[in-house]
Amino acid sequence: MRMNYFGDSYDIVKKFLIKSIAPNAEWIALPMFTEEVSGKDIKSFEQFLHVRVISKINVTPTIDRDKYFADSSNHRHIFIDPDTGISIKKRYGAKSINYIFGPELVSLCKQNPERLLLVFDQSIQRDNAEQVDQSVERKLTYFRAQNIFCFAYKSHACFMVLSVSSSVCKKAYNNLINTHLPSSKLTKFISE
Repeated sequence: MRMNYFGDSYDIVKKFLIKSIAPNAEWIALPMFTEEVSGKDIKSFEQFLHVRVISKINVTPTIDRDKYFADSSNHRHIFIDPDTGISIKKRYGAKSINYIFGPELVSLCKQNPERLLLVFDQSIQRDNAEQVDQSVERKLTYFRAQNIFCFAYKSHACFMVLSVSSSVCKKAYNNLINTHLPSSKLTKFISE
């Protein structure tokens, strides 16, 4: 999350999805800041999205990522906002800070059987609908192979919804459908 983009249309979508997939939940956020952010900006982020930021630490190439994500272990509803998005494979070097990795998401899901993750994913190239579908499906296939239930919201802003619980993920999916969001914007939820 880069604060110079805060308040853009992506943030409107984030707010809608957080409010819709688990309307009465207490959400926490891991914004994965990659630059210094003032307390005032963090407060604005929290107030706008109705979340509580649990890690204000900057993500760096040398950060202990396991420790960074450890603060979320007691929370059920987690919004994750990396600069770029999800990389199924671990990356190294300067660009690693822009991603959350597939194995990290699997680990976060498996920490709590009732946990629901909402992850912003800008890494999907949106200029070709077929490429979007292939990229999203490749990621969903990876998570399903790890026994993670999931679906994606596909638009100018893509998001993945993940849980080890079929019922938790299905409820989030149904909550979105009940908003009258066109079902064509969601991948099919597969419960097995």
